Amino acid sequence: MIERWSVFQDLLLIENMDKRKATGRSVPELTEVFARLPQARFCFDIGHARQFDSTMTEAFLLLRTFGHRLHQVHLSEVSSHNRHNRLSFGAIHAFHEVSHLIPEEIPIILETALQPDEAETELARAAEALPAPVAAPAAV
Repeated sequence: MIERWSVFQDLLLIENMDKRKATGRSVPELTEVFARLPQARFCFDIGHARQFDSTMTEAFLLLRTFGHRLHQVHLSEVSSHNRHNRLSFGAIHAFHEVSHLIPEEIPIILETALQPDEAETELARAAEALPAPVAAPAAV
């Protein structure tokens, strides 16, 4: 049944899932999906990755394994009740650990429900969690 999605080719993004789901949370589970949908691209939900594995090891492995497919990042903190919350200091620190694996040109989608007056603060937290990679100096 999963092959039905192949009609979308490279317009299809497969997102890593949170711990509530039975599959799609880890490299072995997503490897199986991408084997069946070889043209699909990857949507990395960093909050789902942290909720599934708070050590961020799986996040690191997801980005190392599927980074060549990466097309979008979803950014929020996912609570134990599976709600997308504002970024905490702990989430910012954890996300910063793998931020170097996310290319600067990849779009970041903030998935946090905010009041209008909270947007600037959350954008600053997002920039702290996923700082732009430092460009390598040009050869002289």
